[in-house]
Amino acid sequence: IDGPLTDMQREDLESIQKSGKHLLSLITDILDISRLWAGKLSLDLGEVSIPKVVDDAVEMAAPLIGDKPLALRRLVAPDLPPVRADEKRVRQVLINLLSNAIKYTDAGEVTVSTYRQDGRVIINVSDTGIGIPPEYQEAIFEEFRRVDDSRTRKVDGLGLGLSISRRLVELHGGEMGVESRPGEGSRFYFSLPIDGPQQ
Repeated sequence: IDGPLTDMQREDLESIQKSGKHLLSLITDILDISRLWAGKLSLDLGEVSIPKVVDDAVEMAAPLIGDKPLALRRLVAPDLPPVRADEKRVRQVLINLLSNAIKYTDAGEVTVSTYRQDGRVIINVSDTGIGIPPEYQEAIFEEFRRVDDSRTRKVDGLGLGLSISRRLVELHGGEMGVESRPGEGSRFYFSLPIDGPQQ
């Protein structure tokens, strides 16, 4: 396109870019879940700085807020040791939790917090969003499952992100779960063994 873009052209290009990113995300999720089902997804283990991963994930997720009156906070314990893990996969899990929290929170805050406990690092993503009914709190970790609610149907996705995230955490020897109250918000958490997965 020659010359400066009109507002309409800019909006069209932004829409195309957004759609492209969404499609790429769906393809990546399908490839990941296929590898996990086949037992062919391996971890690239190394020494990982959790504060750095948190900073990276928050920076990547922040644009998703758009014009929502939403604060994105981080509370990272200063004494966290490096963790033996796959940095790319840990970042993927954290970005998934952050993007979900932002999608389902119209106002208030999303907070990432970390601490050390019994040879593990615990990472929490808390929000002040719509919350999850008790009967769905385990089902949302299954493939292609989403909360069947009028407030959630407008959000794009296949329902694979949480399933993939939990499996990736379990490959590391950790655990993932959720605590939530409808109308008040949710806290998703996962643990990573500091020494990495046991062989």
